Amino acid sequence: MIKYTEALKIVLQNVKQIGLEKKALTEVLGRVLAEDIIADRDNPPADNSGMDGFAVKYEDIKGATEDNPAVLKLVGEAKAGGEPPKIQKGQAAAIYTGGLIPEGADTVVQKELAKVEDNKVFIFQELPKGANIRPQGGDYKKGEILIKAGKTIRPAEIGIMASVNKATVYVNQKPRVGILTTGDEILDIGEPITSDSQIRTSNTYALYAQILEAGAEPVIIGFAKDNPEDMIKKLSYAKSCDVLLTTGGVSVGEYDLVKDFVCEQLGVEILFWKVAQKPGKPVAFGVWGNEKEKLFFGIPGNPVACMFVFESLVKPAIRKMMGYSEIYNPIVKAKLKNGYKRKKGDRQEFIRVYVEKTDDCFVAEVKGKQGSNILTGMVKANGFGVVDIGVTEIKENEEITVILFDTNFLMMEEDKIQL
Repeated sequence: MIKYTEALKIVLQNVKQIGLEKKALTEVLGRVLAEDIIADRDNPPADNSGMDGFAVKYEDIKGATEDNPAVLKLVGEAKAGGEPPKIQKGQAAAIYTGGLIPEGADTVVQKELAKVEDNKVFIFQELPKGANIRPQGGDYKKGEILIKAGKTIRPAEIGIMASVNKATVYVNQKPRVGILTTGDEILDIGEPITSDSQIRTSNTYALYAQILEAGAEPVIIGFAKDNPEDMIKKLSYAKSCDVLLTTGGVSVGEYDLVKDFVCEQLGVEILFWKVAQKPGKPVAFGVWGNEKEKLFFGIPGNPVACMFVFESLVKPAIRKMMGYSEIYNPIVKAKLKNGYKRKKGDRQEFIRVYVEKTDDCFVAEVKGKQGSNILTGMVKANGFGVVDIGVTEIKENEEITVILFDTNFLMMEEDKIQL
Protein backbone atom coordinates (compact mmCIF):
# COMPACT_ATOMS: atom_id res chain seq x y z
CA MET A 1 0.00 0.00 0.00
CA ILE A 2 1.44 3.36 -1.05
CA LYS A 3 0.88 6.89 0.20
CA TYR A 4 -1.46 9.30 -1.61
CA THR A 5 1.36 11.62 -2.74
CA GLU A 6 3.23 8.66 -4.23
CA ALA A 7 0.06 7.47 -6.00
CA LEU A 8 -0.51 10.93 -7.49
CA LYS A 9 3.11 11.07 -8.69
CA ILE A 10 2.76 7.70 -10.44
CA VAL A 11 -0.48 8.78 -12.11
CA LEU A 12 0.92 12.06 -13.43
CA GLN A 13 4.15 10.44 -14.64
CA ASN A 14 2.07 8.22 -16.90
CA VAL A 15 -0.15 10.90 -18.43
CA LYS A 16 0.38 11.67 -22.11
CA GLN A 17 -1.31 14.55 -23.91
CA ILE A 18 -3.69 13.47 -26.61
CA GLY A 19 -3.98 15.01 -30.08
CA LEU A 20 -5.16 18.36 -31.39
CA GLU A 21 -8.37 19.34 -33.11
CA LYS A 22 -9.46 22.39 -35.08
CA LYS A 23 -12.57 24.05 -33.71
CA ALA A 24 -14.68 27.07 -34.54
CA LEU A 25 -13.97 30.12 -32.42
CA THR A 26 -17.45 29.91 -30.92
CA GLU A 27 -16.69 26.43 -29.55
CA VAL A 28 -13.39 26.88 -27.73
CA LEU A 29 -14.28 28.72 -24.52
CA GLY A 30 -12.48 27.01 -21.65
CA ARG A 31 -10.32 24.85 -23.93
CA VAL A 32 -6.51 24.83 -24.02
CA LEU A 33 -4.97 26.65 -26.97
CA ALA A 34 -2.63 24.47 -29.05
CA GLU A 35 -1.11 27.14 -31.33
CA ASP A 36 0.38 30.61 -30.95
CA ILE A 37 -1.92 33.45 -31.97
CA ILE A 38 -0.01 36.03 -34.05
CA ALA A 39 -1.15 39.52 -35.01
CA ASP A 40 -1.92 39.83 -38.72
CA ARG A 41 -1.64 43.64 -38.65
CA ASP A 42 -1.14 46.55 -36.28
CA ASN A 43 -3.94 47.34 -33.88
CA PRO A 44 -5.15 50.04 -34.18
CA PRO A 45 -4.23 49.85 -37.89
CA ALA A 46 -3.89 53.65 -37.99
CA ASP A 47 -3.98 56.61 -35.60
CA ASN A 48 -7.56 57.23 -34.47
CA SER A 49 -9.51 59.31 -32.02
CA GLY A 50 -10.18 58.18 -28.46
CA MET A 51 -13.27 60.36 -28.13
CA ASP A 52 -15.74 62.62 -29.87
CA GLY A 53 -14.39 66.09 -30.56
CA PHE A 54 -12.35 68.04 -33.10
CA ALA A 55 -9.12 67.13 -34.89
CA VAL A 56 -6.76 70.10 -34.96
CA LYS A 57 -3.15 71.19 -35.33
CA TYR A 58 -1.58 71.74 -31.91
CA GLU A 59 0.00 75.00 -33.08
CA ASP A 60 -3.50 76.39 -33.80
CA ILE A 61 -4.76 75.86 -30.21
CA LYS A 62 -1.61 76.78 -28.34
CA GLY A 63 -2.50 79.31 -25.64
CA ALA A 64 -6.27 78.94 -26.10
CA THR A 65 -8.41 79.85 -23.03
CA GLU A 66 -12.07 80.51 -22.31
CA ASP A 67 -11.39 84.24 -22.52
CA ASN A 68 -9.23 83.92 -25.61
CA PRO A 69 -10.41 80.88 -27.60
CA ALA A 70 -8.75 79.64 -30.76
CA VAL A 71 -11.12 80.07 -33.71
CA LEU A 72 -10.78 77.51 -36.52
CA LYS A 73 -12.62 76.81 -39.76
CA LEU A 74 -14.68 73.59 -39.75
CA VAL A 75 -13.83 71.64 -42.93
CA GLY A 76 -15.54 68.26 -42.58
CA GLU A 77 -15.75 65.25 -40.34
CA ALA A 78 -13.92 62.00 -39.59
CA LYS A 79 -16.09 59.15 -38.37
CA ALA A 80 -15.32 55.50 -37.74
CA GLY A 81 -15.29 53.65 -41.04
CA GLY A 82 -15.06 56.83 -43.12
CA GLU A 83 -12.29 58.70 -44.94
CA PRO A 84 -11.15 61.81 -43.09
CA PRO A 85 -10.55 65.22 -44.72
CA LYS A 86 -7.13 66.88 -44.80
CA ILE A 87 -6.40 69.62 -42.26
CA GLN A 88 -4.57 72.82 -43.11
CA LYS A 89 -3.38 75.56 -40.77
CA GLY A 90 -6.35 77.27 -39.11
CA GLN A 91 -8.72 74.39 -39.83
CA ALA A 92 -10.47 71.69 -37.76
CA ALA A 93 -12.53 68.61 -38.52
CA ALA A 94 -15.27 67.11 -36.40
CA ILE A 95 -14.15 63.64 -35.32
CA TYR A 96 -15.85 60.76 -33.57
CA THR A 97 -14.51 57.95 -31.42
CA GLY A 98 -12.62 55.53 -33.65
CA GLY A 99 -12.41 57.98 -36.55
CA LEU A 100 -9.07 58.15 -38.39
CA ILE A 101 -6.92 61.17 -37.59
CA PRO A 102 -6.99 63.51 -40.62
CA GLU A 103 -3.75 64.18 -42.44
CA GLY A 104 -2.24 67.35 -40.96
CA ALA A 105 -3.94 66.98 -37.54
CA ASP A 106 -1.98 65.99 -34.45
CA THR A 107 -4.38 66.58 -31.53
CA VAL A 108 -8.03 65.89 -30.66
CA VAL A 109 -9.97 68.35 -28.50
CA GLN A 110 -13.01 66.82 -26.80
CA LYS A 111 -16.28 68.43 -27.75
CA GLU A 112 -16.90 69.65 -24.17
CA LEU A 113 -13.99 72.11 -24.63
CA ALA A 114 -15.31 73.55 -27.87
CA LYS A 115 -18.32 75.24 -29.43
CA VAL A 116 -19.49 75.36 -33.06
CA GLU A 117 -21.07 78.46 -34.60
CA ASP A 118 -21.85 78.39 -38.31
CA ASN A 119 -18.72 76.89 -39.89
CA LYS A 120 -16.37 77.96 -37.10
CA VAL A 121 -15.08 76.01 -34.09
CA PHE A 122 -14.14 77.83 -30.87
CA ILE A 123 -11.53 75.96 -28.79
CA PHE A 124 -11.48 77.06 -25.14
CA GLN A 125 -8.46 75.18 -23.80
CA GLU A 126 -4.97 74.26 -24.92
CA LEU A 127 -4.27 70.50 -24.78
CA PRO A 128 -0.92 68.69 -25.07
CA LYS A 129 0.14 67.75 -28.56
CA GLY A 130 -1.17 64.27 -29.35
CA ALA A 131 -3.99 64.45 -26.80
CA ASN A 132 -6.83 61.90 -27.22
CA ILE A 133 -5.14 60.12 -30.13
CA ARG A 134 -4.84 56.32 -30.06
CA PRO A 135 -1.59 55.61 -31.97
CA GLN A 136 -1.21 52.97 -34.66
CA GLY A 137 -0.05 49.72 -33.06
CA GLY A 138 -0.77 51.00 -29.58
CA ASP A 139 -2.40 47.68 -28.65
CA TYR A 140 -0.20 45.32 -30.64
CA LYS A 141 2.08 45.22 -33.69
CA LYS A 142 1.90 42.97 -36.76
CA GLY A 143 3.79 39.71 -36.18
CA GLU A 144 3.58 39.93 -32.39
CA ILE A 145 2.63 36.75 -30.48
CA LEU A 146 -0.55 37.77 -28.69
CA ILE A 147 -1.45 34.47 -27.00
CA LYS A 148 0.94 31.56 -26.51
CA ALA A 149 -0.07 27.93 -26.92
CA GLY A 150 -1.05 26.34 -23.62
CA LYS A 151 -3.26 29.20 -22.46
CA THR A 152 -6.78 28.43 -21.28
CA ILE A 153 -9.16 30.28 -23.56
CA ARG A 154 -11.36 32.89 -21.86
CA PRO A 155 -13.67 35.51 -23.41
CA ALA A 156 -10.73 37.96 -23.70
CA GLU A 157 -8.70 35.42 -25.70
CA ILE A 158 -11.67 34.82 -27.99
CA GLY A 159 -11.91 38.56 -28.57
CA ILE A 160 -8.22 38.74 -29.52
CA MET A 161 -8.52 35.78 -31.89
CA ALA A 162 -11.53 37.37 -33.58
CA SER A 163 -9.56 40.62 -34.00
CA VAL A 164 -6.82 38.78 -35.92
CA ASN A 165 -9.31 36.92 -38.13
CA LYS A 166 -9.00 33.48 -36.51
CA ALA A 167 -12.32 31.86 -37.35
CA THR A 168 -10.95 28.45 -36.35
CA VAL A 169 -8.18 27.50 -33.97
CA TYR A 170 -6.31 24.40 -32.85
CA VAL A 171 -7.00 23.23 -29.29
CA ASN A 172 -6.06 20.12 -27.34
CA GLN A 173 -8.62 17.37 -27.72
CA LYS A 174 -10.96 16.42 -24.93
CA PRO A 175 -10.28 12.89 -23.70
CA ARG A 176 -13.19 10.46 -23.85
CA VAL A 177 -13.65 9.22 -20.29
CA GLY A 178 -15.62 5.99 -20.04
CA ILE A 179 -17.68 5.12 -16.95
CA LEU A 180 -18.38 1.45 -16.28
CA THR A 181 -20.48 0.77 -13.20
CA THR A 182 -20.24 -2.74 -11.77
CA GLY A 183 -22.29 -4.82 -9.37
CA ASP A 184 -25.43 -7.00 -9.39
CA GLU A 185 -27.07 -4.65 -6.89
CA ILE A 186 -26.74 -1.47 -9.01
CA LEU A 187 -29.74 -0.18 -10.96
CA ASP A 188 -29.89 2.71 -13.38
CA ILE A 189 -32.31 5.61 -13.01
CA GLY A 190 -35.80 4.51 -13.97
CA GLU A 191 -35.30 0.79 -13.36
CA PRO A 192 -37.77 -0.70 -10.84
CA ILE A 193 -36.43 -1.72 -7.45
CA THR A 194 -37.59 -5.23 -6.58
CA SER A 195 -35.38 -5.97 -3.56
CA ASP A 196 -33.99 -4.15 -0.54
CA SER A 197 -30.53 -5.24 -1.66
CA GLN A 198 -30.75 -3.12 -4.81
CA ILE A 199 -29.64 0.50 -5.01
CA ARG A 200 -29.82 3.16 -7.68
CA THR A 201 -26.54 4.37 -9.08
CA SER A 202 -25.24 7.69 -7.86
CA ASN A 203 -21.63 7.14 -8.91
CA THR A 204 -22.42 6.98 -12.63
CA TYR A 205 -23.98 10.40 -12.75
CA ALA A 206 -21.78 12.06 -10.12
CA LEU A 207 -18.75 10.95 -12.16
CA TYR A 208 -20.44 12.13 -15.37
CA ALA A 209 -20.81 15.61 -13.85
CA GLN A 210 -17.27 15.63 -12.46
CA ILE A 211 -15.87 14.69 -15.88
CA LEU A 212 -17.82 17.51 -17.52
CA GLU A 213 -16.64 19.94 -14.84
CA ALA A 214 -13.04 18.86 -15.51
CA GLY A 215 -13.51 19.72 -19.20
CA ALA A 216 -13.49 16.19 -20.66
CA GLU A 217 -16.11 14.16 -22.53
CA PRO A 218 -17.94 11.59 -20.38
CA VAL A 219 -19.15 8.32 -21.91
CA ILE A 220 -21.48 6.02 -19.96
CA ILE A 221 -20.37 2.56 -21.05
CA GLY A 222 -23.04 0.82 -19.03
CA PHE A 223 -23.63 -1.43 -16.04
CA ALA A 224 -21.77 -4.72 -15.71
CA LYS A 225 -23.09 -7.56 -13.59
CA ASP A 226 -20.82 -9.64 -11.38
CA ASN A 227 -20.23 -12.36 -13.96
CA PRO A 228 -17.45 -12.88 -16.51
CA GLU A 229 -19.64 -12.79 -19.63
CA ASP A 230 -21.23 -9.45 -18.87
CA MET A 231 -17.93 -7.92 -17.73
CA ILE A 232 -16.20 -8.98 -20.96
CA LYS A 233 -19.04 -7.63 -23.10
CA LYS A 234 -19.09 -4.24 -21.36
CA LEU A 235 -15.30 -3.85 -21.39
CA SER A 236 -15.32 -4.28 -25.17
CA TYR A 237 -17.19 -0.97 -25.35
CA ALA A 238 -14.35 0.82 -23.55
CA LYS A 239 -11.79 0.47 -26.32
CA SER A 240 -12.64 3.83 -27.90
CA CYS A 241 -12.01 5.69 -24.62
CA ASP A 242 -8.85 7.48 -23.55
CA VAL A 243 -9.56 6.98 -19.86
CA LEU A 244 -11.58 4.18 -18.29
CA LEU A 245 -13.20 4.58 -14.88
CA THR A 246 -14.80 1.58 -13.23
CA THR A 247 -16.72 1.84 -9.98
CA GLY A 248 -16.90 -1.09 -7.61
CA GLY A 249 -15.28 -4.46 -8.01
CA VAL A 250 -11.75 -3.50 -6.93
CA SER A 251 -11.84 -4.68 -3.32
CA VAL A 252 -11.00 -8.19 -2.12
CA GLY A 253 -14.40 -9.86 -2.31
CA GLU A 254 -15.19 -12.99 -4.28
CA TYR A 255 -17.09 -10.94 -6.88
CA ASP A 256 -14.54 -8.12 -7.22
CA LEU A 257 -13.60 -9.02 -10.79
CA VAL A 258 -12.56 -5.74 -12.36
CA LYS A 259 -8.76 -5.77 -12.03
CA ASP A 260 -8.38 -9.24 -13.53
CA PHE A 261 -10.70 -8.57 -16.44
CA VAL A 262 -9.29 -5.17 -17.48
CA CYS A 263 -5.87 -6.81 -17.58
CA GLU A 264 -7.09 -9.76 -19.64
CA GLN A 265 -9.46 -7.92 -22.00
CA LEU A 266 -7.79 -4.52 -22.45
CA GLY A 267 -4.18 -5.29 -21.65
CA VAL A 268 -4.11 -2.95 -18.66
CA GLU A 269 -0.84 -2.89 -16.73
CA ILE A 270 -1.71 -2.24 -13.08
CA LEU A 271 0.81 0.17 -11.54
CA PHE A 272 -0.67 0.31 -8.06
CA TRP A 273 -3.58 -1.05 -6.06
CA LYS A 274 -4.52 0.27 -2.61
CA VAL A 275 -3.51 3.68 -1.32
CA ALA A 276 -3.06 4.62 2.34
CA GLN A 277 -5.94 7.09 2.26
CA LYS A 278 -9.44 7.33 3.66
CA PRO A 279 -11.79 7.28 1.83
CA GLY A 280 -10.71 5.42 -1.32
CA LYS A 281 -8.19 2.86 -0.07
CA PRO A 282 -8.90 0.10 -2.67
CA VAL A 283 -8.20 2.25 -5.73
CA ALA A 284 -6.35 0.72 -8.68
CA PHE A 285 -4.45 2.53 -11.42
CA GLY A 286 -2.95 1.28 -14.64
CA VAL A 287 -2.08 2.10 -18.24
CA TRP A 288 -3.15 0.45 -21.49
CA GLY A 289 -3.28 1.03 -25.25
CA ASN A 290 -0.73 0.44 -28.00
CA GLU A 291 1.72 2.89 -26.43
CA LYS A 292 0.35 2.75 -22.88
CA GLU A 293 -1.21 6.14 -23.60
CA LYS A 294 -4.57 5.30 -22.02
CA LEU A 295 -5.38 5.36 -18.31
CA PHE A 296 -7.39 3.05 -16.10
CA PHE A 297 -8.77 3.90 -12.67
CA GLY A 298 -10.53 1.21 -10.66
CA ILE A 299 -12.53 3.31 -8.22
CA PRO A 300 -14.24 2.03 -5.05
CA GLY A 301 -18.02 1.76 -5.15
CA ASN A 302 -18.78 3.79 -2.03
CA PRO A 303 -20.12 7.17 -3.25
CA VAL A 304 -17.86 9.48 -1.23
CA ALA A 305 -14.78 7.39 -2.01
CA CYS A 306 -15.74 7.49 -5.68
CA MET A 307 -16.06 11.28 -5.77
CA PHE A 308 -12.91 11.80 -3.71
CA VAL A 309 -10.75 9.53 -5.88
CA PHE A 310 -11.91 11.45 -8.94
CA GLU A 311 -11.05 14.84 -7.42
CA SER A 312 -7.70 13.70 -6.00
CA LEU A 313 -6.32 11.41 -8.73
CA VAL A 314 -8.46 11.33 -11.86
CA LYS A 315 -9.13 15.03 -12.31
CA PRO A 316 -5.44 16.11 -12.23
CA ALA A 317 -4.67 13.37 -14.78
CA ILE A 318 -7.47 14.46 -17.13
CA ARG A 319 -6.48 18.11 -16.94
CA LYS A 320 -2.81 17.31 -17.59
CA MET A 321 -3.89 15.16 -20.54
CA MET A 322 -5.75 18.20 -21.93
CA GLY A 323 -2.73 20.48 -21.52
CA TYR A 324 -3.98 22.67 -18.67
CA SER A 325 -1.25 24.42 -16.69
CA GLU A 326 -3.40 24.39 -13.54
CA ILE A 327 -4.36 20.78 -12.89
CA TYR A 328 -5.02 20.74 -9.15
CA ASN A 329 -7.95 21.86 -7.07
CA PRO A 330 -7.28 25.04 -5.02
CA ILE A 331 -5.78 24.46 -1.56
CA VAL A 332 -6.25 26.77 1.45
CA LYS A 333 -5.31 26.80 5.11
CA ALA A 334 -8.33 27.06 7.40
CA LYS A 335 -9.11 26.99 11.12
CA LEU A 336 -11.15 23.90 11.98
CA LYS A 337 -13.72 25.41 14.32
CA ASN A 338 -15.25 22.18 15.66
CA GLY A 339 -12.14 19.96 15.76
CA TYR A 340 -11.88 16.32 14.73
CA LYS A 341 -10.90 13.02 16.38
CA ARG A 342 -10.32 9.53 15.02
CA LYS A 343 -9.26 6.20 16.51
CA LYS A 344 -6.37 5.31 14.21
CA GLY A 345 -3.85 7.39 12.27
CA ASP A 346 -2.57 4.73 9.91
CA ARG A 347 -3.92 6.43 6.77
CA GLN A 348 -4.09 9.96 5.45
CA GLU A 349 -7.73 10.94 5.86
CA PHE A 350 -9.71 13.47 3.85
CA ILE A 351 -12.70 14.66 5.86
CA ARG A 352 -15.67 16.52 4.43
CA VAL A 353 -15.69 20.14 5.56
CA TYR A 354 -17.49 23.34 4.68
CA VAL A 355 -15.19 26.34 4.30
CA GLU A 356 -16.15 29.97 4.75
CA LYS A 357 -14.03 33.09 4.40
CA THR A 358 -13.98 35.56 7.24
CA ASP A 359 -12.35 39.00 7.28
CA ASP A 360 -8.93 37.60 8.17
CA CYS A 361 -8.90 33.84 7.48
CA PHE A 362 -10.67 30.74 6.20
CA VAL A 363 -12.75 28.76 8.67
CA ALA A 364 -13.70 25.11 8.14
CA GLU A 365 -16.37 23.02 9.83
CA VAL A 366 -16.64 19.22 9.72
CA LYS A 367 -19.95 18.44 8.03
CA GLY A 368 -22.03 15.33 8.52
CA LYS A 369 -21.06 11.73 9.15
CA GLN A 370 -17.71 10.78 7.63
CA GLY A 371 -18.49 7.29 6.35
CA SER A 372 -17.47 6.71 2.74
CA ASN A 373 -21.05 5.71 1.95
CA ILE A 374 -22.61 8.94 3.28
CA LEU A 375 -23.20 10.96 0.10
CA THR A 376 -25.15 13.68 1.93
CA GLY A 377 -21.85 14.67 3.53
CA MET A 378 -20.61 15.73 0.09
CA VAL A 379 -23.72 17.84 -0.46
CA LYS A 380 -23.01 19.71 2.78
CA ALA A 381 -19.30 20.20 2.06
CA ASN A 382 -17.11 22.20 -0.30
CA GLY A 383 -13.71 20.81 0.59
CA PHE A 384 -11.66 17.91 1.92
CA GLY A 385 -9.78 18.60 5.14
CA VAL A 386 -6.44 16.76 5.23
CA VAL A 387 -5.65 14.70 8.34
CA ASP A 388 -2.09 13.43 7.99
CA ILE A 389 -0.83 9.95 8.81
CA GLY A 390 -0.10 9.68 12.54
CA VAL A 391 -2.53 12.43 13.53
CA THR A 392 -5.53 11.27 15.57
CA GLU A 393 -6.85 14.64 16.73
CA ILE A 394 -7.15 18.16 15.36
CA LYS A 395 -8.12 20.54 18.11
CA GLU A 396 -10.76 23.26 17.89
CA ASN A 397 -9.50 26.27 15.85
CA GLU A 398 -6.31 24.42 14.89
CA GLU A 399 -5.17 25.07 11.31
CA ILE A 400 -5.89 22.41 8.69
CA THR A 401 -5.11 22.08 4.98
CA VAL A 402 -8.25 21.96 2.82
CA ILE A 403 -8.52 20.82 -0.80
CA LEU A 404 -11.46 22.72 -2.28
CA PHE A 405 -13.82 21.11 -4.78
CA ASP A 406 -16.29 24.02 -4.81
CA THR A 407 -15.12 27.65 -4.70
CA ASN A 408 -18.45 29.45 -5.03
CA PHE A 409 -18.20 30.55 -1.40
CA LEU A 410 -15.34 32.87 -2.35
CA MET A 411 -17.88 35.31 -3.75
CA MET A 412 -18.18 37.73 -0.83
CA GLU A 413 -21.63 38.85 0.26
CA GLU A 414 -20.91 42.46 -0.70
CA ASP A 415 -19.99 41.35 -4.21
CA LYS A 416 -23.31 39.62 -4.82
CA ILE A 417 -25.81 41.53 -6.93
CA GLN A 418 -28.99 42.29 -5.08
CA LEU A 419 -31.92 41.92 -7.47
